[in-house]
Amino acid sequence: MSQTTVNRPLLEDRSFLKHFWHPVCTINELETANPSGLGPLAATLLGQKLVIAKLGGKVVALEDRCAHRFAALSKGTVEGDRIRCNYHGWRYDATGKTTLIPACPELPIPRKAATPAFECEVRYDLVWVRLDSSWNCTEIPYFSEWTNPEMRNVVAPSYMWATASERRWENFPDLSHFAFVHPGTLYDPAYDRPPIPTVDRVAGELRFAITPPPEMLENLPENCPIGTFTYRCTMPFSINLIIKLYKDDTTFTLWTTSSPVDDENCRNFMIISRKKKDDDPDHVHLAFQKLVLQEDQPIIESQWPRQISMDEVSLGTDKVSNQYRKWLRELSLAAPQGKEAFLAALHSNVIDEAHVAPAPSAEAAA
Repeated sequence: MSQTTVNRPLLEDRSFLKHFWHPVCTINELETANPSGLGPLAATLLGQKLVIAKLGGKVVALEDRCAHRFAALSKGTVEGDRIRCNYHGWRYDATGKTTLIPACPELPIPRKAATPAFECEVRYDLVWVRLDSSWNCTEIPYFSEWTNPEMRNVVAPSYMWATASERRWENFPDLSHFAFVHPGTLYDPAYDRPPIPTVDRVAGELRFAITPPPEMLENLPENCPIGTFTYRCTMPFSINLIIKLYKDDTTFTLWTTSSPVDDENCRNFMIISRKKKDDDPDHVHLAFQKLVLQEDQPIIESQWPRQISMDEVSLGTDKVSNQYRKWLRELSLAAPQGKEAFLAALHSNVIDEAHVAPAPSAEAAA
């Protein structure tokens, strides 16, 4: 008799993700959404529909609906420091308050005539939103190279994948998939046995490093960034990967984050950072990373359910994702207990025991 696979989701409650900062668009995407360069632009974060606009020189995030008849403000027009709903002309300020109702300008504006505003910041040429700032306990994720004058940073266009953000995150540092999903592109398939790194949990980050065999260079494209890999992964969905290139000993950094559009879809962002050089066009690096993503996407989108299941079979070689899953689940279970429990889970430091070499046995000493 056949058996149906049980699917118990890793994250039964995803509401804790509202306490983190997530990007919703690039500045370029906002500025090109409308000829004004000010927006508005529609976005969705954790199922919450948003309108992003630049009002009076500041980028803001509001709920994407007018309080009057719930038309989308992203279909409206930016006028100075106001956004106008193009259904009946209601105007809203950066806090979401209605400042003008053209149909009856002489009457008091109803108290309910407002749309929620969310905390919004611009960093790394990305627009970040935090849906729940009541605990004020998280920061925009770490990126090592943004202010380094020796590095050239290129913000790639964002892209959508039909999968949960945690699956997209797992794909990026999955050390077992390189030889099978990217043979001859990113990795030499002859080296199909993955390294098992030490994985530390420090200051809200997972940290680990690997050293791929330098011999792989002989069988990979010239622009393949192969070298020593050092990962700093800010929870829940960001990765700062510094690669010390074998070919010239310069630094090449890939920074990426996956933004949860909803439970089963994500918008992803990438910044390519490299040592400034002559005759090193951006499009070459963007094209290579696009090729790698095209190899990954159909595999990742084939995973079902789209959210991580606790019934998947894990091995010791899945150490990075195993530690990541453990921490994600701890955060999801801690948040309903309140701010202090959530902070304790977020800032818990765990140093991998593999760092400590075992003491020699008496027989060996003899």
